Amino acid sequence: MSLTIESRPIVDVAAGVRVRFARTPEEFAAVVELRRRVFRDEQSLVETEVTDSEDRHSYQALAVIPDGAIGTGRLTPPTVARPEAHIAWGATLPTFRGRGVGTEIMRALLASADAARMPVVTLSAQTHALAFYRRLGFIPYGERFLVRGIEHQRMARRRPL
Repeated sequence: MSLTIESRPIVDVAAGVRVRFARTPEEFAAVVELRRRVFRDEQSLVETEVTDSEDRHSYQALAVIPDGAIGTGRLTPPTVARPEAHIAWGATLPTFRGRGVGTEIMRALLASADAARMPVVTLSAQTHALAFYRRLGFIPYGERFLVRGIEHQRMARRRPL
């Protein structure tokens, strides 16, 4: 299954925020830095690594303002091992939360999944964000679980007809 990524930014949001897909090593370095700041430094969800083997075949959305990157999220297409697409590593810097940045990142990822006709997209949500993901069409399933003391819930969204 191929995913076409446009060269122009996907969407403009308030205050000059632009969401696009990372294409260069410098843009991927910004993705990694955002993950490090949110998941390692702020939330202590990881000790060192903020990359994994799925980065090689995934698409990284990047929200940027003129001063730099402020948010990110990753879409991994389905594989033989996992038949659903998967969104992970969604992060927005604390000072930009609650301004629609995360929503626009998710919309970009979901629009790409839908355009590529990926039938189901899954994610593991921190439970404080369940209402956010429900507004985007995700439905919880399975039992809640802890990741380093932070409660999570698996969620899924079917591609609209």
